[in-house]
Amino acid sequence: MFAIYSAAVMSLSDVECEERLHEPRKSLRSRLMTATKTALSRANFMSTASLVVLQALVIHIISARDMYEPRALWTLTGVAVRVANGMGLDRDGTLLGLPPFETELRRRMWWFLKAQDLHNAELCGLPKFRDVGLSSDSTRRPTNINDIELYPGMPISPVESGNLTDMTFLAIRYDLLWFAAARLAKFRHLGKSLSQWDQDFASEGDKAETGQSVKEIEEHLEKKYLRRCDPSQPLQLMSMLMARTAIDTIRFMTHHPRRWTSINQAPPFERQWVWEVSIRLLEQCDMLQSNPSLKKFAWHAAFTMQWPAFIHVLDSLQANPSTPDAEKAWRLIANTFENNMSMFSDSRKPIHRAVRSLCLKAYDAHRLQRNGVYALQTPAFILKLRQQQEMVKIKIQACCRKAEDAFQWDPISSEATTAATGLKHGTISNQEDAAEHVDTGGQNQRFEHANEYGSEAEYPYGIEDIDLDSLLAGDVSPDNRAYQTINWEQWDLFLADSKIN
Repeated sequence: MFAIYSAAVMSLSDVECEERLHEPRKSLRSRLMTATKTALSRANFMSTASLVVLQALVIHIISARDMYEPRALWTLTGVAVRVANGMGLDRDGTLLGLPPFETELRRRMWWFLKAQDLHNAELCGLPKFRDVGLSSDSTRRPTNINDIELYPGMPISPVESGNLTDMTFLAIRYDLLWFAAARLAKFRHLGKSLSQWDQDFASEGDKAETGQSVKEIEEHLEKKYLRRCDPSQPLQLMSMLMARTAIDTIRFMTHHPRRWTSINQAPPFERQWVWEVSIRLLEQCDMLQSNPSLKKFAWHAAFTMQWPAFIHVLDSLQANPSTPDAEKAWRLIANTFENNMSMFSDSRKPIHRAVRSLCLKAYDAHRLQRNGVYALQTPAFILKLRQQQEMVKIKIQACCRKAEDAFQWDPISSEATTAATGLKHGTISNQEDAAEHVDTGGQNQRFEHANEYGSEAEYPYGIEDIDLDSLLAGDVSPDNRAYQTINWEQWDLFLADSKIN
């Protein structure tokens, strides 16, 4: 019950929690999660043979995914998978002589765990599609039926009606997982690495074959599910958007711009095709996060951010400010920032700092596209980014002055003085090194730095959070407008280091 309570509170916004439960969401979640972990520990969840205990663990994993780092979440999911293995959930219940009701519950649990395990592994830097581990005696996919059709003691296994059900959203996800399993089986047959999905284009034949496979799964989903979806029904709209987002994500991966030497040297048709796919992904993400009818699913939509597509759109706008649909792209970029406020406020994550810097550089190129004439009124989100940038610069200067005042009087502290001077003039580019040099005065000095402009809550950016290279890259100057080819390996590291779920 504590796991269910915790999941229910997780699905509420801060305002909804205050209105309905009369308690701050953060403190209530913390208390319920603690109670859930205590109950799981008392139930010996790591050695349990109870399906109910495993269900509680899975619900806890879902409700806590924004509270744990991806590595911890993946580890905990792995524990759940091993517990499920020990209970035999990796073999279909029909082969074990189990009743239809228990068989269906086990199928649902096993497939959800496998899908979640693959997703969490991806967050930790592993390839998006890995070995799903399906065989002839593997657990079959869950039946696409309504929950009400399942009950203890049911005499026969349920039969799919072909209609949309409570299970449709997850059924689409599992069909995509099955598609990935088929692709991986072919990769193994050809002797290729499972990590070559987005690099498998040695010949036009490979490209055509991959495109045909994507077309087949798209037609399958359209025929089986999407044509029947009613956009006026929130869950069906959610299913439509998630399915089309998944298809376009596969398309983007199989034509990933990391394969190009530079964006301007890519074939025009290929460049335009990837641009259109990226724009569609941003549109779908925007709908998932901002459509009023999907408000009840906002907790899930928060995890649908399409980082690679977003980065590529910004990169394209910086390289080619007059790209067709540039105005539409900038509207979507503005919506993306507004839908994900942590991109403004959370400077601890490298991906947020890097995206803000890239966005400012792209906007500078866009603003100056007409022979240096400022053609547009600056959008509010750009003004906010600029203001934030200036605040961080002020804090850097203040920290440098304080460091100089603290160490200049002592000739023995020449190393510290040099370090502070280097920070002031931008010669120290690594934020951790800068923090170490400036913060040699200990915790009390750091407290003074943090509180010079107010409390940590009022100003959330610590000196250790500042990447000077990213910060200064957004400056507008003739020498700084030259486009530089994006390094996708570096962006992969930004994402991995940001520990984003």
